Amino acid sequence: MYFYKAFGLNIHSEISLPELSIGTEENVADLTIKIGSVKLPRLAKTPIYRRGIRAKFGKGAGDSLILHWEEVADFESIGTDLLIVAPQTQDPNILSLFTVSEALGLVLFQRGHFLLHASAVKVGNEAWVFMGNPGAGKSTTAAAFIKAGCALLSDDLTAITFDSDGIPYIVPAYPQLKIWDNTVNGLQYDKRDLQPVSEGVNKFSYQPSKDFDHQPVRLNSVYFIHKAKNKAVLKALAPGEIPIEMLKNFPLPVELLKDESLKQHFTQSFRCAVHAQIWKKRRPDGFANLENWVQQSLVSVTSPA
Repeated sequence: MYFYKAFGLNIHSEISLPELSIGTEENVADLTIKIGSVKLPRLAKTPIYRRGIRAKFGKGAGDSLILHWEEVADFESIGTDLLIVAPQTQDPNILSLFTVSEALGLVLFQRGHFLLHASAVKVGNEAWVFMGNPGAGKSTTAAAFIKAGCALLSDDLTAITFDSDGIPYIVPAYPQLKIWDNTVNGLQYDKRDLQPVSEGVNKFSYQPSKDFDHQPVRLNSVYFIHKAKNKAVLKALAPGEIPIEMLKNFPLPVELLKDESLKQHFTQSFRCAVHAQIWKKRRPDGFANLENWVQQSLVSVTSPA
């Protein structure tokens, strides 16, 4: 059995998940990951791809949720504290990659977290989130803030929880940020500080394991990153736009968002809008301009009001 911590959960796992922070056996498990068999229901194709493999989704017995990745694994999330993994690959790194992404996301969804396909960093004492279409530059933007001294909170899968007053907090994920080699070169990261990623060629991971803090961080800003030169450099989203944009960046099968779940997603979107700034941001052209924007942002955060 392996012991980890991620997304505020103490995880006891029968498979190795080296991306996650190391936990201890003494901590009572919030989530147990077991190797087992998964009975597949009727499956539907999703728009979710990883390593070029399309995920299929279905609902099992009771309230269980199932993801099928051909030749990789089947995953069944049962309730809020059990994830069954039925491996089809012998590669432990590939199995881990798929487990800590959408499969873990199923558990977080069942726990009521507000989920986004996004990267997040800690700027000052608050969280900034970056999302956008594939290739828009959310991980690159996060990497630029990290290079400037900000702490990583999450990459790819970002989870938000709310306190009793409805204030949103980012729940830190685990210490890994995946970035392409052109970002590594453009931001002048030292490759000696990075690890190759099994997700694809020419991709690396930044792993700040020693300094990764698992304390939730209050949400301050959300940026929808885009590259459209015919749109404003920076524009605040109108209230009516926010839930639609958030919905576009839901990281799990959209079939999950029906009836009460869809209502909750919209409610959580508005809670974020009430307590955080929501922007559409054109990605600065070139790495130098990106780093200039980062520096200007940090100055505005640290300068006295």
